[in-house]
Amino acid sequence: MLKNLPDKWVRKAIFSAINNIVVDGNIIECFDYRVSGNSQPNFYTLISTQTNQVNKANKCEYAWNSSVLVEVFTRYNGTANPGDRLLADNILDKVKTQTNNLSLDATSDLTIVSQTQAFPNDLVSITDTENVFRKFMRIELYIN
Repeated sequence: MLKNLPDKWVRKAIFSAINNIVVDGNIIECFDYRVSGNSQPNFYTLISTQTNQVNKANKCEYAWNSSVLVEVFTRYNGTANPGDRLLADNILDKVKTQTNNLSLDATSDLTIVSQTQAFPNDLVSITDTENVFRKFMRIELYIN
């Protein structure tokens, strides 16, 4: 297939849409696959796993079925059950809205034909010293 692999273009579009969004007075940074830097923020988004499959439905020109997982991470340090899922819910709502109509950079020579959002199960991790709430959104794209 001669078309560009969409990975970097999809990440760029998502990052541009959700990096440094403000939710409930918090600036939410976006990271690509892992959090970098010496200090780990307590609230952030992560552009995680990506997959691509060549779609051969059209004989004239193949397309991409592309998928990316976006993670919302919130951590509350302390004892006696600190924090709740509300901020994670609100961040995911904002991410959903901001990524609802993605478009790829014109230099990619790729166009998003259709887009679907799905919301897999949440993950909650409770310890004696912190509560971590993770929410996920899978963005599935048909790219020509």
